[in-house]
Amino acid sequence: MANIVSIAFFAFLGGSGRYLIGQGMPTTTGFPWATVLVNLLGSGGLSWLSHAKRVTAHWPSAVTVGLGVGGVGAFTTFSTFSVDVIRLLKQQQWGLAAGYLVVTLVGGLFCSWFGLWSARKWGTFPVVEE
Repeated sequence: MANIVSIAFFAFLGGSGRYLIGQGMPTTTGFPWATVLVNLLGSGGLSWLSHAKRVTAHWPSAVTVGLGVGGVGAFTTFSTFSVDVIRLLKQQQWGLAAGYLVVTLVGGLFCSWFGLWSARKWGTFPVVEE
């Protein structure tokens, strides 16, 4: 039950964060920058969270599960990415659609790698034992 409550709490925060970023970055150029931003941040964040075992080992498991499944899951959005690509293709904005695909896919992989790298470099710092 603790995992469900934690997922719901962090999903509220993640979804609200995604909404606020979307409101703060309106799409005036046709390019969905807000969706790119949340997906890239989420890719790096989830990768870091998944690999920073030395840090997350000291957290209750409900927090780790809540942050990953609820927080990052609600913050990022593959469905919006897919709908945006279809919208750009229907509008015959081939360059924007291709750029969006490349930036999101390559950028997401880079951010995941960076999350892994930074977790190994900084996420394994010695934790002071009580």
